[in-house]
Amino acid sequence: MKQEKKKRKFIQTIRVRAAVEKNIKNAVVGGKHMITREKLKKLNKENLIELILEMSELLNENQNRKCNQIVAGYLTDQSVNSHDGVQARMSDEFVSEKMAQIKIWIQQIDEGELYLNADEYEDYSSGYWDSDLITEYYDEQGIGDKINTMLRFAKDCVDDRKYQEASLIYEWIWEMEVFAEEEYVDPADLEVLVEKEIVTADLKQLALLTLYVDYQMRVPEDIYLYFSHYAFHDLHIEDMFHAGRENLTETEQFWNDWISLLKTKSGDTESRLLKEAVLYREGIEGLVKMANDNYKVHPSLYLEAMNEYDKNYGYSQIEKIGENAIEKIDSKLIIRSKIALKAACASSYLNHTEKLMLFCWESFRSDSTVRNLLRLFATREMAEQYGIRAEKALASRIKGNPITSIRNYELNQNIINNYTYNELNFYTGNFKAVKAVSKNPSGSLGWSNCFVGEGICLFLLYLFEDAVPSKAAAVVANSIGFSGLQ
Repeated sequence: MKQEKKKRKFIQTIRVRAAVEKNIKNAVVGGKHMITREKLKKLNKENLIELILEMSELLNENQNRKCNQIVAGYLTDQSVNSHDGVQARMSDEFVSEKMAQIKIWIQQIDEGELYLNADEYEDYSSGYWDSDLITEYYDEQGIGDKINTMLRFAKDCVDDRKYQEASLIYEWIWEMEVFAEEEYVDPADLEVLVEKEIVTADLKQLALLTLYVDYQMRVPEDIYLYFSHYAFHDLHIEDMFHAGRENLTETEQFWNDWISLLKTKSGDTESRLLKEAVLYREGIEGLVKMANDNYKVHPSLYLEAMNEYDKNYGYSQIEKIGENAIEKIDSKLIIRSKIALKAACASSYLNHTEKLMLFCWESFRSDSTVRNLLRLFATREMAEQYGIRAEKALASRIKGNPITSIRNYELNQNIINNYTYNELNFYTGNFKAVKAVSKNPSGSLGWSNCFVGEGICLFLLYLFEDAVPSKAAAVVANSIGFSGLQ
């Protein structure tokens, strides 16, 4: 399905370009109802600008995007012709010939005319029950050489400021899937081809060049979409500015558009990119302001701002940010707990005991773990004021198995599974409930309750009276997560 979509997209691109070329040719020939060169020459610059703007309103989103790319191409040509007198290294005829050949290769790979051979086998080197499915690809048709040629030519196009050609190649490279002759074997993408040494490429440098070219094409939305690829996840957007030969222009407008875009996109990568952009433009104070304005989408910005202040021991600022954050952020979000703990640490340095205890309590409310519960019993005062409230907090828990999002950790919720809930019941003194789930169910032939192992260990440690744990007690403690018990 995905391959068919890519094939249709490629054919559509070719057809659009052919249609544009045909329309331009017809316009030059002229006709009764056609816009001719003679008619356009009679208009002044201001009239032409207004005409183009009015025509753009008649285009749909896809057509408008294509129009922007055409405009970007003319701007690039002007930059090449007027930029420090540097002449193009490659002639237009040479570039056209190379692109014609590359388009043939692209079509052959997309349609499966060029393919890889492959073998799959089980690897039991880690043990019989831990086998891995290994896929080996064999490039008998020289696909790797063709792709390497494309990448070298794309880099030459970047150096020669021929960004439209480079953009076409890079866009395909990151989306391509090379089929294997064997139907049961998954297609190989760029990362797999590099891993298997079929293609030779520095993925980080290639990713930066791709962003650089897209910047030259003036399409911020496309730059953002590339960050869905693994190779882009850890890139810093400012590194893009030094990837090509010429300095990027209109950077002020780019940063404004980039920040506006990221504010609406949830995800950990998006949050990191937004943090870096705001810090680059406005510093820590700007980051705090962004957190206050955007906490529903990116609450982790509060934590990032606190980490920046922590570099210079700004404990008062950290504490203030923490107070503001726990008031605004939904108490069900785990990230709120991390923010509260960061603020609690700052309060401890400032000797603000009351605020320290409050932050610890809010940390438990937003991430109800045994560790966060036991933290409430660090002092007698904290235990009396907040520890006894933990049992009531459990009554409003969100039940279920925690769902951890790899891409959007900052919006993960405080969901308490049954294991953790039973452990928390034990530490809050609800022994009756823990005992009920730690015994052999009536009518059962064995220990069918999965919590019984942990429950018995908890009771054994509770009943242990010696001041120094024995080796047996240490092993029992280790089995329920208390490693290194002394």
